[in-house]
Formats: sequence, structure tokens, C-alpha cells
Amino acid sequence: MCQSLEVDYPGWESPGIGRSLIFMALQGFVCLFILFLLESDSFHRAMRALCGSHQDGSFQDRQRDVEMAVVSGVPVAPVEDNDVAAERERIVNTSVERLQTTDAVILRQLTKVFNMNFLAVDRLSVGIPKGECFGLLGVNGAGKTTTFSMLTGDLTISSGDAFLAGMSVMRGAAGARGRQVGFCPQFDALIDQMTVRETLWMYARLRGVHAGDIGRVVEKLINQLTLEKYANREASKLRYKR
Repeated sequence: MCQSLEVDYPGWESPGIGRSLIFMALQGFVCLFILFLLESDSFHRAMRALCGSHQDGSFQDRQRDVEMAVVSGVPVAPVEDNDVAAERERIVNTSVERLQTTDAVILRQLTKVFNMNFLAVDRLSVGIPKGECFGLLGVNGAGKTTTFSMLTGDLTISSGDAFLAGMSVMRGAAGARGRQVGFCPQFDALIDQMTVRETLWMYARLRGVHAGDIGRVVEKLINQLTLEKYANREASKLRYKR
């Protein structure tokens, strides 16, 4: 059965698709708006303000538990080393402006609470001087990955703040993580089906390399990293090669 050529296909009524087109366009705008809210710092600040009273209560309850344990003589956590206590005192009692003259990274009472009751990072305070190579050591679950995730903006900060080259992660997360942080994840962040060359092309486009320069930049990186033999192999499998 053939349809008449005079049918108004963009029309609102069937067999027109105007209704579907309108709703599809509206759905796109709504989804983009929701994504913007979820990614914006204003939304995260509003959520922290809404949840602040509940978190404050949780911290107060925890503090009361600590005080009761101390009174009863039951230790709830290892005693801080003298150097850890001294570093905490330095970070907390020194202005950020003064700390920024010596430290490139400042973590000030950095705290992360999951689901309002699981304390993953407890008021971490440390400064990393400019030019220093610094590492976090600890058992699984100590909060290392959570700390780095807060610095890169992958996780929101429950309380406290961090400063990267003078930029606040809490108040300027997009700028701080966009211009100051390079992050190598714990597990592969590579697409299994893409070769080394294809992966470098993709990241060159994502980083804004001019289209005419991508080929030259990619080949230069391949040569500098001595990856000529592996340029057309799947990037995610290179670590297993001998």
C-alpha cells in the first residue's frame, strides 16, 4: 500500500512526525539541563548546604562517641604521630595565602562521608611543597583513591577544602581540575578496541590540538615513547606484552 505524496509528514497528527520531533527536541534540552545541573559547582554547593545540617549531626555524634571512648579508656584510633600533628597544626593555623607561597597543593581538613554515615577521609590536612614528589601510602580502604578523586572533582568534598596552585577545589572545581591536575587512574582507562595511534588521535582531538597538526603530534609522541612496534596494536593490552 502506497502513501499519498501529499501527506503532511511534519504535521502534528498521524502519519505526521511533528509530535515526535517536538518531544524529541524537548527531551534533548531537558537532558542537557539536567546534565548541566549535575556538573555545575552551584548544584554541588546547594546539595552540600541542604545536607550540611545532617552531616554536622553525624560528626557531632561521632565526636561524642570518641569522647566517650576516651573517657572509658577504649582507643578508637591510633594516636597521631608528632610530625602528622605538627603538619595538621601548620595547615589549619596558617592562612591559605601564606601557605600558597611554599606549597603547590594544600589539603585542609579534607573530609569525605558516604551515605551520611561512612567516613572515608577524616579531616586530612597536609601541604605538598612545590617541586616535591609526594605519595600516599596505606592499606586498601584507607582513603587514598577517594582523596585523589576529590582533588580531580570526580567526587564532591563533604567538608574542608583543597587548593591546587592557589585554586580552590570547592569553589572553583572546574578550573582547578581542568588546568592543574593530570590523573592516571588505578585501572585502565583505555578503550579495548582502539589502537595506540587511534587512542592518541582521540585524545589529541579532545585536548583541542588543531586538526592539521594532529598527525604530526601523534607520530612525534609515538616516536618519543618508542611505541613504533605497537602503534597499531590495541592500547589496553600493551601492559601484558613482554
